[in-house]
Amino acid sequence: MVFGASSEVRTLNPLLANDGASQSAYELLFDSLVKPDPSSGAPVAALADRWDQSADGLTYTLHIRPGVTWSDGQPLTADDARFTLDTVRDPNIPTVYRSRLDAVESIKAVDASTLRIALKQPFCPFLSNALQIPIVPKHLLAGSRDLNTDQFNTHPVGSGPFTFKEWQNNDHLTLAANPSYWAGRPKIDQWVRKVVKDDTVIVQQLKTSEVDYASVQPEALDDLRAQSFLSVMSFAGPVTGVIAYNLDRPLFQDVRVRQALTLALDRAGIIKSVLFGEGDALNSPIVPASWAHNTALPAFAYDPARARQQLLDAGWTPGSDGVLEKDGARFEFTLLTNTGNKVREAVSTIAQDQWSKVGVRVHTQFSEFGAFTTRYQQAHDFDAVLTGGVAPTDPDLTTAWSSKEFPSGGNYVHYANPDVDALIDKARTVRGCDQSTRKSMYDRAQALIADDQPMSFLYVFHTSLAANKRIRNISPSPWSGASPYVGWNITNWSVG
Repeated sequence: MVFGASSEVRTLNPLLANDGASQSAYELLFDSLVKPDPSSGAPVAALADRWDQSADGLTYTLHIRPGVTWSDGQPLTADDARFTLDTVRDPNIPTVYRSRLDAVESIKAVDASTLRIALKQPFCPFLSNALQIPIVPKHLLAGSRDLNTDQFNTHPVGSGPFTFKEWQNNDHLTLAANPSYWAGRPKIDQWVRKVVKDDTVIVQQLKTSEVDYASVQPEALDDLRAQSFLSVMSFAGPVTGVIAYNLDRPLFQDVRVRQALTLALDRAGIIKSVLFGEGDALNSPIVPASWAHNTALPAFAYDPARARQQLLDAGWTPGSDGVLEKDGARFEFTLLTNTGNKVREAVSTIAQDQWSKVGVRVHTQFSEFGAFTTRYQQAHDFDAVLTGGVAPTDPDLTTAWSSKEFPSGGNYVHYANPDVDALIDKARTVRGCDQSTRKSMYDRAQALIADDQPMSFLYVFHTSLAANKRIRNISPSPWSGASPYVGWNITNWSVG
């Protein structure tokens, strides 16, 4: 079974990964205590086959599924789970999961099959995100001198449906069916993640059956639907597209400027021309499919005249060549995105052109995916970046929007709004986790973020998947796993 992907995996250690490419591989190698239901996103049993919650909501007791082993044959125990969660809490480990455990007071392996977690306060996303952190083996990592450089990151041992076989960087990653997987051995003997860095080539390899399935770009849908041996599925997923601004750059520190940049973008036109209509407008960090989405936000609809006026109000005036100037500086910056993604390449060109019409000079720069993500997520060396994200099952905004998530978390733009911080913290700790109370807080947080415009929210993709009809039982889920959201039931796939 060959999966075609345009970007390379960065690490196979799930605690260190911060990208969808890596997740598409590690989710087949590791399991979590709890996983999302593929239809609703609600938490259901995984490595923990059941759990109990105290009356005050502050203590969870999880019971590890009996008979689960690591792929090297060692038993998986509650102490592995304790070790994993304690590792995530270690400030020396660069992991995006840390904020998920902010509410944890203590973690104790009561015995080999029982894990007890006490919380400092109620934490509403606990089951939906804290307990969905992949569990890693204590017996292999407890003695690691440096988890960041450990051999485990490229040659892992997991508890998932597949086991590691080989990895040739920038070519392919091969996993083999795990014969001792607790949910039953996959029917597919081998899964290969083939790196094909050009979306056009992925389409050709789907047509020649060199690739069995892949996410595909909207412009390829008609061509692929004409192939009788391929199934093409398109569904509203949780993947977003945004242009994010580095708020540490003086150029982007005036909210009027950021709003003007969004007003200058014809997002509806981008959805029509680049996504071929396979997308919906986005005005918020919470996607429309979520119960917490605020439908009353300002749209910042395409209005170049208003954009020009706001830039003038901010003190920017046209220079001799039409490019805006202020205090001797030109309004000029670089828009960074990754190579091989035809949608992002097209959007970059359109944004460059539309911004030029309001006096903004933009240079586009394309980088290989690994270097691209390192540059903006870790080094924070960018002006603006065209990127995207995947909405979590719980609408908790902490990872991307809390000020404490910079520099080592997911807040790579360095957004800091004390009112947003307070609302995020309150929304995740509402006693009883009343959904209407949480929604009112998220509505206010979304309104503040929308007004601040730390990024131009562009669109929510309709995820498109093409698969050879020889694959049976493939079923996408917008709430489960990495794009193209089909790995959740891979143990049920068969080849005919």
